[in-house]
Amino acid sequence: MPQPDKTQPQENFDAPHQVVADPALSKPEKAKALDDLEQDARQLAAASSEGMSGGEPTALAEVLQAKGALELPPIAFAYELVLKDLAARRLKGDGDAGLIAQATAALEALQGKAG
Repeated sequence: MPQPDKTQPQENFDAPHQVVADPALSKPEKAKALDDLEQDARQLAAASSEGMSGGEPTALAEVLQAKGALELPPIAFAYELVLKDLAARRLKGDGDAGLIAQATAALEALQGKAG
């Protein structure tokens, strides 16, 4: 598997949380990649507010959540990552909705006990 181009994170990851989860990147590299993604999202939001949008949504909220997750302890991050993945699958209709809901509820309950 080829190594991701660390200078162009938006070209290598479908979602900001994937940057945080990538074991090939160091924490400073992840922070830099998320900073770059945040800058891109802010520029897109500014362009959109000026009526220059191409219709694509910004990922600013996701980037900021990923930056917050980068600071979480490993166990808390694992819960956050799995819950985000389940939420994305639920939104896409990728999988059994009932099973996803049960898994989400179970992980949230465990997260409450672990936290």
